Amino acid sequence: MLGAGEADVVNRACELLVPGSAAVRPDRYLASVLPALSRAEEDAVRSAIGVLAGVTDTFAMARLAGGAAFDRLRRVAIEAFYGDYAPPEHPGPTGHEVIGFAPPQAVRVRKDWRFLSEPSGTPGPWDRYSPAGPDRADVIVVGSGAGGGVIAADLAARGLDVLLLEAGGYEPAAAHTRFELEARRRLWWPPRTASTSDDQGIALMAGRCVGGSTVTDAKVAMRAPDCDIARFHARTGLRGERGPFALADLEPWYERIEQRLGVRERSDWTSSVYQVEKGFVSLGATLCPTRSHTDHNCTRCGSCPQGCPTNAGKSTLNTFLAPALAAGLRLRTRHVVQQVIVDKSGARPRVTGVAYRHNGRDGVLRAPVVVLAAGALNTPQILLRTQENTGIDTPSSRLVGRTLGLHPARIVYGRFTEPQDCHQSYPLTAHCLDHQQDFVVAATTIQDPVGFAESLVDEANRPMWGRRLVDTAAQYRHWAGLLVMATDENTAQIDLGVGDEVVVSKRFSFAEQHRLDDALAFGIAVLHAAGAHEVVWSGLSTTHMQGSAPMGDEPTRSVVDAHGRSHDVDGLYVGDGSLVPASLSVDPSLTIMALAARVAAHIAEEFAR
Repeated sequence: MLGAGEADVVNRACELLVPGSAAVRPDRYLASVLPALSRAEEDAVRSAIGVLAGVTDTFAMARLAGGAAFDRLRRVAIEAFYGDYAPPEHPGPTGHEVIGFAPPQAVRVRKDWRFLSEPSGTPGPWDRYSPAGPDRADVIVVGSGAGGGVIAADLAARGLDVLLLEAGGYEPAAAHTRFELEARRRLWWPPRTASTSDDQGIALMAGRCVGGSTVTDAKVAMRAPDCDIARFHARTGLRGERGPFALADLEPWYERIEQRLGVRERSDWTSSVYQVEKGFVSLGATLCPTRSHTDHNCTRCGSCPQGCPTNAGKSTLNTFLAPALAAGLRLRTRHVVQQVIVDKSGARPRVTGVAYRHNGRDGVLRAPVVVLAAGALNTPQILLRTQENTGIDTPSSRLVGRTLGLHPARIVYGRFTEPQDCHQSYPLTAHCLDHQQDFVVAATTIQDPVGFAESLVDEANRPMWGRRLVDTAAQYRHWAGLLVMATDENTAQIDLGVGDEVVVSKRFSFAEQHRLDDALAFGIAVLHAAGAHEVVWSGLSTTHMQGSAPMGDEPTRSVVDAHGRSHDVDGLYVGDGSLVPASLSVDPSLTIMALAARVAAHIAEEFAR
């Protein structure tokens, strides 16, 4: 609980940060959240309250802008107000009513705020996959996203006993509502940030549920172009069937995945896309329809980041895993793998299983084959912890986490006279690939209210706050967003932090910074040319982490071979975005699934011998 003095500080600070938010009692919101925090997190919150205790006006708050205490209380104010929290006696209006956020899915949901006080890892109402069955399997797959979901389903269909471990919970379409804060808790990893050489920071966002980020992404299905694939061999010596790895080596796997997902072109643009298209045309650029894995049940409701409520959006959960689970695939949710267990008694190290944590208890599961597909942040974390405990030290092991690609992005928003209602459309139905070597632009999009307000920055890339933030959010329905994504050079790194913490750092090269600047300038120019009266933008973020354990034929330049098999440990495979040797210029999810299908086929062949 908060003391009376602490509550007063919270309400006063939140009112300065988000004017109007004190009316919904952010102190009560924070008091509801505290029981779910770790001791360290709670201490940090109370420390922030102490730092802001003497702040009584905007001038004093401005001196703390961008600091840890400022950021924590800004987040509380935004979550409480734009998350639509309100105590029973609050007469209104709520944050959603103030900004006009009223999609049907959000209006009809009955918000149950009890989830706020639930500790991380608490099963949701649909999560029925508790530990059961033997603790041994033919194959253990760690992670159920674009890579792990495909591999687990494929190997189970071939008759292998597969045990799939997922750090998050089982959240099917029936659990998906337009309740942004609950979806953050149930479907996403807690916020993680890459520190950068210019102190901008990059928000690292990934799904944590059965299906991983394929449950929460926009279902974009773009093949990597020749120019991206050509970089694979150059970086890691990766070879295909007829020489250096080429697009032809991936095409049959692309076709298999596209057929399974029902990939189609989305030319059913909403008015906001046609609005911004005028700007592209004015600048001599082309906007093309996107290909996506959505079926014709898609209502263009805009709920994608909170999970598709109709199953129209095809994920590894509803397309690959649901049939496999019905046919015998074994799944254990809320199992966080700590490390791979390795036997070093033979001529070469060999995998024998994994060590995991579930509900605060540690355990061991055994299998002769382990596939790490926990995502490009978590897979190298598991590998690094394994190396730390086994003493494995080779040229390939030293590359783990050293070549992370981030594909950094931001959303550039233009405010128009007429409502654009980008929150009620299928996001990212169009792409501009004219500058693909440097950046790609997708249109149109907007985050739901909390994500929108949290991500906004000013011209100096500092968090937006105060009256300007409130005035910007008040025009929510009138903003149309362009997602601008800059090609990067795999220069981020992953290190082990304290406990389960992942420490990610990124030093931008001159070329990378130039691409980011050009992408932002292009987005601003397009929106002004399209008739926008004002332009704002978000800070940097990404959902496209990749390349942290790259595949290749040269162990000095790669972590695994062309089939995802570890250069150092027999029976150990990588099967997620970590494999990608060089960052892609487009959404990597389809490529990750294609590579995963390729890895699964090789594992099946090994078992058949």
